[in-house]
Amino acid sequence: MLDYMDYVQRQFEKSTDWNYDNSYANILASSRNILDFSVPNQFKFQLSNRSTPHTFNTMEVFSRRMFNGAMTYLYTDAENMDKLVNNSSSISLQDVMETYRYVQPYYTHKPSFTGDNHVRSLYYGKMSYPTPNLEAMLIKRLNESTQLTLQCVSSFNGFNILTGYWQCDTGKNRHEVIMSSNDLLCGYRYLHNFLGTPSKLKTSLYNNFSLSIGYELWLGIVTLSPGCSTTLRYCTHSPNTGRPQTLTLTWNPLFGHISSTYTAKTNSSSTFSTKYDFNVYSIESNLSFGCEFWRRGPQEKSSLSQGTNEQKPEPEDDIMYYHMITPNGGNSIIPRANSPQEQQLLEDLTIAFSSSLKRIDKEKSMIEKFENRINQSNFTSVWKLSSSLKDANLRLLWEGKFKGFLLSAGTEFCKTNPQNEINENHPTENKLTFYPKKFGIQLQYST
Repeated sequence: MLDYMDYVQRQFEKSTDWNYDNSYANILASSRNILDFSVPNQFKFQLSNRSTPHTFNTMEVFSRRMFNGAMTYLYTDAENMDKLVNNSSSISLQDVMETYRYVQPYYTHKPSFTGDNHVRSLYYGKMSYPTPNLEAMLIKRLNESTQLTLQCVSSFNGFNILTGYWQCDTGKNRHEVIMSSNDLLCGYRYLHNFLGTPSKLKTSLYNNFSLSIGYELWLGIVTLSPGCSTTLRYCTHSPNTGRPQTLTLTWNPLFGHISSTYTAKTNSSSTFSTKYDFNVYSIESNLSFGCEFWRRGPQEKSSLSQGTNEQKPEPEDDIMYYHMITPNGGNSIIPRANSPQEQQLLEDLTIAFSSSLKRIDKEKSMIEKFENRINQSNFTSVWKLSSSLKDANLRLLWEGKFKGFLLSAGTEFCKTNPQNEINENHPTENKLTFYPKKFGIQLQYST
């Protein structure tokens, strides 16, 4: 579950029309949210409020071995933040949960740039106690496609880090330059979105897929330690059910690590994901599984009846199909040919073209119905489970609403072989046990 300030930052990106998914840092977001979700390991309570339409405050207390706390302040001059940021009672769980990401083709993301609506700023500051650690962040939109981010961390023991991100997003390409004072780390990230034809990359007619490829390069100037990776992401929908699915392939040539993931929405309330890791140098491999199950409330968010989800063809589509009837049915726009053979050929082409258009409309309607069903659902809670064969662990997480609070509770079980539990009578037999590695609860309340 997102913290309140992370949620406000996401809404700031939405207000300034900044595409969160069009980034190499988030190219594996769908599988990461299902397989590598974070499990709380302490008790944490967070109280937040929106004092003005542009200022947000948070006070949090957390305890593991001792009580600690933090105070956070955020200011932004972005428009409509009072409408985008909701309190914990009325917020939609889909907005604060890290779940499956619906990646749309880049040509569907059309910024509505009017004047200086995108040239906005965000200022963030956090102070921890009893240890006087300080965190600060500045996000500045330079123009419609360029953004500058500065992050600073200062601790009481003199450990200070300043990191800067320069990002340029044109829709088709995303460039990102990173500079950090920690070992003078320099990095460059690039993501490219392809626009291909359905006949080459997809068997269905409706072109609603996304194919992206990117890479990152790193170099620590002080330690002269390089790093790099490249990733391919393919997102599509099932033409028969409209359910989305995402496939990724990652390769790190320096360490010989190859990773592939497959994540799919089996229905509007469940998601399954799997990941296979392999190292070409050590011949080690690992297989991970994960899933999430959503629970609906008694009422839907939309007050419309279920019949409104069944979209009828637009009037233009009706006119198009009406004119593409066979000549035996009366009026037709099919041009007359000089010979019967030519006329028969034109009739066959018209019938085939009309059938293809109907298939396109049917496939598009299935996808839109599936997305509308999720957007109009009143989800009240979600269960997440993940496991890894190599790590031999089981992670459980429950997140939901209770009396206006946002709750997150989880635990992680690990399989271990303690030396003091080996059977002395049978030294070759190991006693394998499961024990909870971590457990925690987090509560959030915002007004």
